[in-house]
Amino acid sequence: MIGNPLKIKELISEMNQGSIRIPEIQRGYVWKRSQIAKLLDSIYRGFPTGSILLWDTKQEIIFKDMQTNLGRNVRPDFIPKIVLDGQQRLTSLGRVFDNTTPKQDHILFNVINEIFEPYSPRNSGDPRWLDVTQLLTEEMTELDVLYRLKDAGVIATDDREAEREIHKKLKNLSAIREYQYPVEIVREDDLEIVTEVFIRVNSGGTRLREAELALARLAWKLPGSIVGPFEQMEDACEERGFDLDTRFLMRSLISTATRQSRFRDLKAFWERPVEEIERAWKKTEKGLKLALDFVEGNIGIPGSEFLPSQFSLIPLAVVLSERQQLSGDEERTLRRWFLLANSFSRYVGTSETTLNQDLSILGGNCENIAGLLDLILRDLRGEPKINSQDLERAGMSSPFFPLAWLAAVRRNATDWFKGIRIRNDSFAEDQNIEYHHIFPKKLLNARGVDRYTRDEIANIAFLGQKANRRILARKPAEYLAEIADHDPTRLEAQFVPMDRRLWELDRYEDFLAERRQLLADAMNEILAE
Repeated sequence: MIGNPLKIKELISEMNQGSIRIPEIQRGYVWKRSQIAKLLDSIYRGFPTGSILLWDTKQEIIFKDMQTNLGRNVRPDFIPKIVLDGQQRLTSLGRVFDNTTPKQDHILFNVINEIFEPYSPRNSGDPRWLDVTQLLTEEMTELDVLYRLKDAGVIATDDREAEREIHKKLKNLSAIREYQYPVEIVREDDLEIVTEVFIRVNSGGTRLREAELALARLAWKLPGSIVGPFEQMEDACEERGFDLDTRFLMRSLISTATRQSRFRDLKAFWERPVEEIERAWKKTEKGLKLALDFVEGNIGIPGSEFLPSQFSLIPLAVVLSERQQLSGDEERTLRRWFLLANSFSRYVGTSETTLNQDLSILGGNCENIAGLLDLILRDLRGEPKINSQDLERAGMSSPFFPLAWLAAVRRNATDWFKGIRIRNDSFAEDQNIEYHHIFPKKLLNARGVDRYTRDEIANIAFLGQKANRRILARKPAEYLAEIADHDPTRLEAQFVPMDRRLWELDRYEDFLAERRQLLADAMNEILAE
């Protein structure tokens, strides 16, 4: 490994020539403008801001574009160096030194207080705030800035001391170009070694999870075949309301290809032909898409918000990637298994071991779907049942909360005022679902009710945004009576006890007890299907 300090202006020149590139394995550019401002402030004050690690190799590497136009259209006739560490800082500096960066993404510098802040229309009109990009790219000189400050009256014409002080600050700002970064260059073509270096430097000197190591190995082995499709799959899942990251996708691939979920002992998998691994990903992708369709359509879970464990998707995806058809009994078995696995936290704790048990019992062709259900029922020691006591102090993070949603949907629950059925992806914005406290938080807080009792599932209903705002902090005895007088079925569909005496504030505990029982009964009906 060779060390060599480079000035920022030299790094920018290299980027402008296209001789520093980002490999596809690097995560996307994620820094916010406030982080760029903080970086510039540290450089301005001469503080250490880390180092840059580059890889000099003849390996064929797939690149991704930096989020800057520097060097974007250059086609160098030499092999560029690959960024292993420092992408966020290099890209940020590239954006600062790129005069095509959108104005709203620029950083401003206060020549009086020496403060860096993201661009805002308020500050941009103040002559004391200087656009850093204009100075560093020499669109504006230090002398131009001084003239502007004098014309605006910030510096008096005859105030030489103030002029010298501000000129000193401007020279320090311009000196950002001369700031030196320690740059180390790795000259090594062994992908295993480079992968280990990449993983270590991108995890703050410690090993990342095995999933990142597995993904890095796979990305170097299959350039252009894994990272891009993974990112596309992530985006597609996010659009459907499911937040599935690369670690989950990697575990899904390994589970589908090897029928076990651990990332250890995968030497045989890495040695498979590239075409076989690519086929395994296609199969995994298909299985995951079918699994999400199943979870949404057959079960009614609309997204990650109502999914206690992502691990429960993996056996489902493996089955649907392997089986071309399912009988009615198998479909019902899978549906019940999925609900039980999530409601009773099957994958909490030793989740990897449990997942491997489930994958193993399915069999090579996933013919033993019944065994999957038998295994969870054995671990739960028989037919599970939710008691009203299980819902005491159980809030929206409880694994039982999705069952409350499913119970309401299956009762054709509607908005309490318009009668429109509740759904998680309403077209009208004011119908977007919110979690409504039947006994308003403000009233319960005033009575000293603790937050766990206040935020119980038994005090939560699903309402459209506008309906929730309409109720605000009204007394339940008042607004529930209005709804009941108009159409009591709207309350009954969300398991609101219809004994109006329970709607009084001093009967809150009794209301909870009654509604817990109604919800528990409805949840058990779902789990028994």
